[in-house]
Amino acid sequence: MSGIAGCLAVAEGTRPDTDWAVRAARRMAHRGPDDEGVFSDGAVALAARRLAVVDPSAGGHQPMRSADGRFWMVYNGEIYNYAELAQRLRARGVQLRGGSDSEVLLETYAAEGKDALRRLRGMYAFAIWDTQNKELFCARDPFGIKPLYYTLAEGGRQLRFASERKALTGPGEVSVIDPDALRRYLSFQYVPAPATMTPPVRLLPPGHFLTATPDGPVDVFRYWRPILHPAKSPSPDTPERILVALRDSVAAHLRSDVPVGAFLSGGVDSAAICALAAESRPGLLTFTAGFARDGYSEIEQAQETATALGVKSMPYVITASEFVTRLPQIIWHLDDPMADAAAIPLWFIAREARRHVKVVLSGEGADELFGGYGVYYQPGVVRAATRLPHWGRSSAGAMAARIPPGQRGKGLLQRIAIPLRSRYIGNAHVFDTNEIDVLTRYGGGTAYDITDPLFDQAAEAELDDVATMQFVDINTWLPGDILVKADRASMAHGLELRSPFLDREVMTVASRLARAEKTAAATTKFALREAMGALLPQVAAERRKLGFPVPIGYWFRGELSGYAEQVIREAKTEEWLDKRAVIDVLRRFRSGDPEVPWRQVWALVVFSIWHQVYVERVYDPVALGWQS
Repeated sequence: MSGIAGCLAVAEGTRPDTDWAVRAARRMAHRGPDDEGVFSDGAVALAARRLAVVDPSAGGHQPMRSADGRFWMVYNGEIYNYAELAQRLRARGVQLRGGSDSEVLLETYAAEGKDALRRLRGMYAFAIWDTQNKELFCARDPFGIKPLYYTLAEGGRQLRFASERKALTGPGEVSVIDPDALRRYLSFQYVPAPATMTPPVRLLPPGHFLTATPDGPVDVFRYWRPILHPAKSPSPDTPERILVALRDSVAAHLRSDVPVGAFLSGGVDSAAICALAAESRPGLLTFTAGFARDGYSEIEQAQETATALGVKSMPYVITASEFVTRLPQIIWHLDDPMADAAAIPLWFIAREARRHVKVVLSGEGADELFGGYGVYYQPGVVRAATRLPHWGRSSAGAMAARIPPGQRGKGLLQRIAIPLRSRYIGNAHVFDTNEIDVLTRYGGGTAYDITDPLFDQAAEAELDDVATMQFVDINTWLPGDILVKADRASMAHGLELRSPFLDREVMTVASRLARAEKTAAATTKFALREAMGALLPQVAAERRKLGFPVPIGYWFRGELSGYAEQVIREAKTEEWLDKRAVIDVLRRFRSGDPEVPWRQVWALVVFSIWHQVYVERVYDPVALGWQS
């Protein structure tokens, strides 16, 4: 695990900027506090900051050279089947020099080239330089657990890449914002890949690799895509297949030469991971965070689960004052603005965990793979409405319009009136297109520019409505939100976060679940709950999802009301947003307008602080100790 950076000279007569590569890696020192290294030749410079987890000895130092001297690599991630791949290499006569998964990855690539990607089980973003063919090869894992940003710099003469966007454009270096990316942020609460808020920086999408040579173009290819093949009906052996796949994945994810703990909330996802981990690690330390307000803490539930599983629970309570103090730093770590409030408790819990362990297991991906979001539940009347003529849908829409916001029945009628493709862009939908038109000054396009191609693919695969929503979320929400906050919040503290649900074998089982195995019996993740029923206390197996709730709405109408207004007014965002419209959103929220949820105010506050950090440089990361 590490923070990686590199620079390839792509114009005749230029050389790589080695000093830049070193500076970029040092901007990400939080990702790799244990070691630093750099390599440079006539065309490329590679730099890395290492977090030593597997084989912490000098044998895992990066940049790493292959045994034959041909390839150099920088790598961020973990290959969980490294022991099996090492055995395969030895059988082919390869002499491994150490015990790191980094060396196994590099030698597998040296032996098999791009085909090595088919053999990897893990999370990764890496770059390999071929000194013979003068080719740079960069790849990102299938789900997008580990990030890789890239850009053409110095007038197109250099290709630069890094694990974090801030290494490519730091505070005070951002002068241009992509107005289309801003519009999409206001829809999704994050910027969908491959775009970023700061062009020309791009994010390599999940399941893609990039190739570049000093005298050729930069090409990006897709090598993996999620495929769902839902069964027509449930199978009696599904729970057992889920349990076998999960138990195997957890065992692989526990491989480490440093202490491993786990995040534990009140729900079934993290409880399942902890239960399976505790089978071989009975002294497992678990961590959770919450707030001192009823309904906004899972600490009590997590402690009950921990007691039942025989593991130790270490809770942390976050105060409103801590929230305000650390918010700019957390937003700095996130790179692009990302308005998922759950990133806040995740940052705090990662900080606490790092004081005791170097690796944690977590439950990311369970909802997307096993059908865990409430929105996935489609009542029979909504499914039947897909066969209604246009006038029938129009009638339902007219009836919905006459019902006041928040009253029972309005949402159901809206779902009947509006086809899934026209109302679902993912698990979060902050502002609609008309609202964004009022708020923004430039740009065009809508969120559906992102989701329409996914709906086309889902229709071609003949996916049902639940599988279609899963497919949209696996391609957008999961890599764009869930995994961003998981990576940045954990790596902010030099903590490696592992997600056993996001495993290729687990995906194989989950991809075949029938609709009734996901949303059945008035619950979600039905088959997963069945699979874990014998290992978990009943209340943990059945508890509904909370997802690190944060009392932002309560605070922004109470003790932090003035803070929200101050941030919005002081941020110099007039070039991009209509300030009067932004203030009006805050005013309507404070007055209790049911059509203005707290998430809209939160998205505007987050963008305002992000603008202060990266554009205005109100905050200096070095002076404040955020960056070494």
